[in-house]
Amino acid sequence: MDRITRITEDRHRPGQTPVVALSHNEINILPDFLSHYRTLCYASFLIVDDRSTDGSREYLAAQPDVTLFEPVPGAEFGKERAIWKSGLLDHYGAGQWCLSPDVDELFVCPGPVSRGLAGYIAALEAEGAEAAIALMIDMYGDLALADHVHKADDGLSLTQRFDHFDGPAPFPGGYTMRPVTKKQLETHPAPPVRFNGGARDRLFFLQDAQPTALQSRMIERFLRLDRTVTPRGLDAVLRRLARNRTRHLFQGALNATKIGLFKWQPGTVFNGHVMDRPVRLSESIAALLHFPLTRGRAGIEYIVQRGQHAGGSRYYKALLDGGGLDRSPVFEHSRRYEGPQSLTGLIRDVPGGR
Repeated sequence: MDRITRITEDRHRPGQTPVVALSHNEINILPDFLSHYRTLCYASFLIVDDRSTDGSREYLAAQPDVTLFEPVPGAEFGKERAIWKSGLLDHYGAGQWCLSPDVDELFVCPGPVSRGLAGYIAALEAEGAEAAIALMIDMYGDLALADHVHKADDGLSLTQRFDHFDGPAPFPGGYTMRPVTKKQLETHPAPPVRFNGGARDRLFFLQDAQPTALQSRMIERFLRLDRTVTPRGLDAVLRRLARNRTRHLFQGALNATKIGLFKWQPGTVFNGHVMDRPVRLSESIAALLHFPLTRGRAGIEYIVQRGQHAGGSRYYKALLDGGGLDRSPVFEHSRRYEGPQSLTGLIRDVPGGR
């Protein structure tokens, strides 16, 4: 951990689940983030604050279950976030089940709500899995994106304020799960598939797909979320063929895949999306409820100015320039979130899980 420095006492305790996160000027959503994971598990928050100026640092430092770090002088978020995360996981998470969400992401387990995270982990262990992938599901409200502003002190939680998401829909709507290329597997063997779809593709105006009838059939048959997480045999061949024949339809589509829950292997390099070594993945699919827009127009302008999001934040710039902030993102295939049961068709339990 030579690229970050601890700035509070070490508050991690044996038996706690390491929750590793990076934070920058997110004071408006930090209370929801901490509350969610405190409910989900016996959490130990290991957070790198990247030079926040909005009170985030002071707020986090005052929390009894947060161990706070900062980058060393000269360290850069865009270049070193994988180093920061992996270093913390090596130090605190070796051989343990860990979570590493962004501060604007809330992990949701598949399966019975009463089972909780501990029960889900037990099911993963019984399956022989070392990790579970998660579909990023963008959350939004039925109001103009410019008015997507969350305040932590007005009594509404993130899921109450931004209670809609894209459900399954005919392509180019809905979500897909495509096998990654051989070249990608050589450098990052996990995960072997990539999710695309949901509100992010609609909001960022990246998809004007016009598939042929054959391409539509291939997508529906081989590239939807009901396929296996780890393709094998003839299924793998057919899915690679479908990916290759439809590749141009996904140009510019944003990655909605994360390794949401994992048993940490020291020495792994991990940026949240991919790992540099093979892991045994569960056939279940979890969710990360993603709240990318919580500070209105000013927040999006700041994201563009900072340039630390995917693609140098060019997707947010396209949203600003395209006039999309003045309308509600709700459409005919939007669903209202009322709990994990609302995610039917998008997440799934461990095979035979109880």
